Amino acid sequence: MMYNEQFPLIKKVFENSKKAPFYKNKYKGLIVNRLGDFQQLPVLTRQELYENSYPKTLNMLTIPEKNFIVTSTGGSTGIARYTVLTYEEWDKFVDMQAFAFKKLGVKDSDIIANIFVAGSLWPSFIASHDVIKKIGAIHLPISANIDIEKIYHYCLEFQPTVIISLPTLFVFLADKVNEKGKKFTRLHTILYAGEHMSKEVRDYISKTLKVNNIKALAYTSADAGLMGYQCEYCKPNEYHLPVKFQCIEIWDFEKNKPCEYNEEGEILVTNLARLSMPIIRYKIGDVAYWKKGACKCNDPNPLYTLCGRAGDDFKLGGAYISMNIFDKAIGKFAGKNSISMNYCFEIEDIGNKIALSLKIESGNPEKSKKYLDLIKKEIIENIPEIKTGLSIDYIKFFNIEFVKLGTLERNKITGKIKKLIDERVKE
Repeated sequence: MMYNEQFPLIKKVFENSKKAPFYKNKYKGLIVNRLGDFQQLPVLTRQELYENSYPKTLNMLTIPEKNFIVTSTGGSTGIARYTVLTYEEWDKFVDMQAFAFKKLGVKDSDIIANIFVAGSLWPSFIASHDVIKKIGAIHLPISANIDIEKIYHYCLEFQPTVIISLPTLFVFLADKVNEKGKKFTRLHTILYAGEHMSKEVRDYISKTLKVNNIKALAYTSADAGLMGYQCEYCKPNEYHLPVKFQCIEIWDFEKNKPCEYNEEGEILVTNLARLSMPIIRYKIGDVAYWKKGACKCNDPNPLYTLCGRAGDDFKLGGAYISMNIFDKAIGKFAGKNSISMNYCFEIEDIGNKIALSLKIESGNPEKSKKYLDLIKKEIIENIPEIKTGLSIDYIKFFNIEFVKLGTLERNKITGKIKKLIDERVKE
């Protein structure tokens, strides 16, 4: 059993955590002598991480204030949280990420365009440099901080074989190829991170950029580090767990127990390689399920599938609505008249009624207008609650409009577009 194999490392992380004032208080009177003890430890929340992390306090540190790097989540979920790794721990993370790159076929002969966001304590860009250096490939440190026209120019000039970035950026590059017509002739692999990529977005990018090998670079976060990697046989959102590096529990909070195979639950992650600032049973906010059986690649590390963010769906008329419906509806028209897969859906209160607005980026908003009614029809047919709400005047209006490429607000740190803005939900 995976957890039994991991238990000596789990126990080591737990015992070491008591050197930190935060964990000493959190685990007061608790012992971990067996797996069941560990699985009953209270979870670590985002709020706790925010309130107790460096530099506000040293409460979560087990080491002196020296010889470490500080990284940030970027605050794309509302609260920026800082985490600490010693340089030795950072090197272990880089080793794991290099392993993930190689699993996906990246070689020292590749030319890799690094279009992650640089700065603001965001780790992806500098970590990618260390990883690419370790592999021995050619590194193009372009970054996502510059204008999209320059990013497009550099990719045309250097013709990378591999591009690494966020799904949002790949959509933008695909939009530029549709608009300008000039393509990347040597590109054979796209590796993404930071967001989930829907089938519709994947199909749009693949068709436009002429790339079939599109894989998640890894499942990772600044909070917890690398939590999963893909092999050539992994399906989208399917990952191997690096069992010597991370412990993942998929937990049913209603029943307060671990989930069985193929049963969805929330991820709790414990980093087995970070002792300086322990991350133990951290509720990261993602939903997943364990897959039964061995992978065709013969990797013994177990497989799990990510199902999206906990709470990403929205409630309307008593039903929970998946944002995947919008991906599918827009995906049917993406690429036509330069229609993009980047969009933002907003819900707001107007008195005792609600208003719905959908903005979709396009390289030619005026010409794209002829698809407005078709997209609206597609969405309403798949969300009957909208049709009902409009008929009874509970929903005041449902407006859809096309806007110019790059118009939708992006997170200044991560570059992500927030696809759902629910003004009824106050964080």
